[in-house]
Amino acid sequence: MLLNNNQKLGLFCLALFSFFFIILMQVHLMPAVIAGLLTYTLTQKLDDFLSQKMMRFSHRSKLVSVLVLTTLIIGIFIGGFWYLFAWFVDMAKHPNETLTNIKLVVNNVINGLPPSVTHYLPDDLDEIKSTIMIYLKDHLFYLQSIVKKVFHDLVILIVGIVIGLILGYKENKRNIHHNQTMQTSLTKSLKASLNRLVVVFQYVAISQVVIALFNTVMTTILLFIILPAFGIHLPFSKSLVLATFVLGLIPIIGNLIVNALIFFVAFTVSLTVAMVVIVYLVLIHKTEYVLNAKIVGTKIHAGICELLIAMLFLETLFGVIGLIFAPIFYAFIKLSLKELRII
Repeated sequence: MLLNNNQKLGLFCLALFSFFFIILMQVHLMPAVIAGLLTYTLTQKLDDFLSQKMMRFSHRSKLVSVLVLTTLIIGIFIGGFWYLFAWFVDMAKHPNETLTNIKLVVNNVINGLPPSVTHYLPDDLDEIKSTIMIYLKDHLFYLQSIVKKVFHDLVILIVGIVIGLILGYKENKRNIHHNQTMQTSLTKSLKASLNRLVVVFQYVAISQVVIALFNTVMTTILLFIILPAFGIHLPFSKSLVLATFVLGLIPIIGNLIVNALIFFVAFTVSLTVAMVVIVYLVLIHKTEYVLNAKIVGTKIHAGICELLIAMLFLETLFGVIGLIFAPIFYAFIKLSLKELRII
């Protein structure tokens, strides 16, 4: 099949974007790209909404949308850090109560373990504290490297958010047709590829919200219906449900964190409850893969098996970040090929 100039340019831009995606995944900068895409997309959507609601001030809607998102993001960061700070301060103000609660949790965990395991565990809280201190001293440099990596990733994430806001502010969709005559064919093709990437990202973002809601509903059923039916009541159930939705908006990693939290809380009740909970959560997690592939696949007319294979393939090559970005990457490639009339 002979390709025209537009198709050749489109394929070149697709290959260029794909090359950069692979490089960014390899050097672990993909979280910044995802954060940038999120803020860019939200800026465009909010700008479109405000320009319709503020007809007299439509020329300022772009600035207002950026300011609103910036305020919201800063508020989330400040609120998160303040909550953690307040939590640590509260623990420091009531050390006896904190130690009592920790001791109660430790005792519940130890009592839930079989005797063959508890034989190897410390006998009391003081021994546990000394064991933890010895571990921290032996692994001090490793822990420092973890802290540095967390701050490094946080800085990268913030840089991606800032870039997304800047690009969202500069891109004025209402004047794009006016400027198209002044653009070269390559520039038009690059912008078309970027627009396809944004569209695909919207599909994936919507699917992630649906998955977070699904996960929240299934977790609510477990914590408030199934377990209470057997006389089991987990502590912090309402907080766990809230955490399930909020962290569920973060692909893969958010699920792993909230599943670990629920497992630990269930473990304080008994080992049997913890094992039942983790099996239930793993089944939900696997169902989410199919649900994600189904939602995104419907939008780009791709089969579930195609997206699942892409997710497994990129996870094998690039780890968790490959698994997170796989639906976006594959959907972007397939949508580009379809719009270029190559497939």
